Amino acid sequence: MAEIATILAYAAALLAVAAMAATTIRQLRYAMFVAGLAALAHFALTDQLGWAIIAAVFLIINGMQISVLRRRARRGAMLEEETSLFQRLLGIEDAGRQQRLRDLMEWRDVDAGAVLMNQHQPDPPLIYVARGAARVECDGKVVGTCGPEEFLGEMSLVSGQTASATVVVTERTRVATFDRDALAHYARAVPEVDTALTHALNRGLAAKVRRMNEAASQASAENADEAHLRG
Repeated sequence: MAEIATILAYAAALLAVAAMAATTIRQLRYAMFVAGLAALAHFALTDQLGWAIIAAVFLIINGMQISVLRRRARRGAMLEEETSLFQRLLGIEDAGRQQRLRDLMEWRDVDAGAVLMNQHQPDPPLIYVARGAARVECDGKVVGTCGPEEFLGEMSLVSGQTASATVVVTERTRVATFDRDALAHYARAVPEVDTALTHALNRGLAAKVRRMNEAASQASAENADEAHLRG
């Protein structure tokens, strides 16, 4: 019995490692589910009740997420936000490539005040904002905003550096977080996707720089007016 428990422990650990090499959310979920099963069996055989309960909760959560993924796959219908992102913003019409990208992203709703990323954060996530708004802060000062159909973290994705700013949600916002490593791997394998993504990120960066320059010019003009009035 002890030998079986040891084998199960090794199996759970190896499956968890294998899950880190998964290139889609679905593969990751399945690998972690099987790892959880092995861990649960190990803890049950070794009479570790507390850890067995934790493993069971882990299994339930993973099972629920797998169920959601399978329901979405069976429906085959994209969310309105996904249609806007893939077809209008990225210009990707191929259904297979759209589905592949869906596997690399996870949608969630966040409330005002939530921090999406912190300045100097290593490997910040690539986030797509479908609805809502957020402010961009650098060294404690607001330097810009981000709204619908814009990306966050694209500068770090391109440069490989830490996050250049902190992003704070200012109203209830709908976002999708991409698996950066899996997305980069897929983009390298499919040049059309790489080109579409690069163009979209560059357009977003250009728009942000333009807004920042306009804000800086306006602030400079206001300061000049104040100085003139004081003079």
